[in-house]
Amino acid sequence: MEWIHIIGIGINGKDDLLNKALEIIKNSDILFGGERHLSYFSDFKGERFVIKSNLKEVVQHIKENRNKKITVLASGDPNFYGIADYLIKNLKKDDIEIIPNISSMQWAFAKIKEPWHDAVIVSSHGRDIEGIVEVARHNNKIGVFTSTGDEPKKIAEALLKDGLADFNAYICEDIGSSMEKITTCSLNEVRQKTFSPLNIMILILPTPLTGGGKGEGGEKGFQINAIFGFPDDSFIHSAGMITKEEIRAISLSKMRIRENSVIWDIGSGSGSIAIEAGRLAKMGKVYAIEKKHDRIKQINENIKKISMKNIEVIEGEAPDCLKGLTEPDAVFIGGSSGRLKTILEVCSKSMKNKGRIIINAI
Repeated sequence: MEWIHIIGIGINGKDDLLNKALEIIKNSDILFGGERHLSYFSDFKGERFVIKSNLKEVVQHIKENRNKKITVLASGDPNFYGIADYLIKNLKKDDIEIIPNISSMQWAFAKIKEPWHDAVIVSSHGRDIEGIVEVARHNNKIGVFTSTGDEPKKIAEALLKDGLADFNAYICEDIGSSMEKITTCSLNEVRQKTFSPLNIMILILPTPLTGGGKGEGGEKGFQINAIFGFPDDSFIHSAGMITKEEIRAISLSKMRIRENSVIWDIGSGSGSIAIEAGRLAKMGKVYAIEKKHDRIKQINENIKKISMKNIEVIEGEAPDCLKGLTEPDAVFIGGSSGRLKTILEVCSKSMKNKGRIIINAI
């Protein structure tokens, strides 16, 4: 039986609540919520429990009052980056009823008159700024639940540093209140401002799938939505020394790369395989191994251009330079300088269980 009710409150406070929700609140024994949420129900006669950064205490108090009617007030849709996730994980799901309202993110997209079915939504709570930058590298439309008034500034600075300067930013402050303000500006303008603590940041790339603008230091950022198989001209390379787009796509597919995979790219050349592998293994690691110094320079230039952070470039000849590297899930061999047999022997001994070795040959 459901005895814990999680009720979302919209931007108009209690005026947005269904009659069913109002009746549940009225008949509750204990009302949990932030101070702003509780202030809407000043005439409530039961116990009040203020939610701050005390979710463990909230769960414990709910468990201690098993025979009472419990209501937890939340903002918008409690099941969308809200408190419902934590309560469901720490209480019995069958004991909980959720009555959602309109999310503040939904309101924010409505305010700027942009559809949001194709947006990626993230929360900065518990996530470092680099995680948001990683999302921006691969998506054209992003909604960010922020936690402070200076967070949009920090996000803008990180995006600019990464070369992702082309995003338009929309900062939606105090939505639904008399202080509501919608600011549309560039990332350069965002980093010069501080906003209300109650804000949502929306980032939209005006020309998706084309490539970013110039970041700080004049470097050109790169933003594309292809899963893999970038056009060859996406990479700096010389004299056609690059694994061609179609062959690269097949090779990457055969490598069965997961988000946390470790990959060795031996004979990396321009780094095209390493970079695309790193994009697939977002939480993993890629070693780009190349013996020729001029190609090492190209690899580093491409890594900088395409804003990759999980690739380590190793200048040396395989298999001599493979010792001490993290054992791989997959190995790509694009060049061996006549040492293929010994490279295969070393890779086979170093591989994780069920690892894969992919070889391109002419």
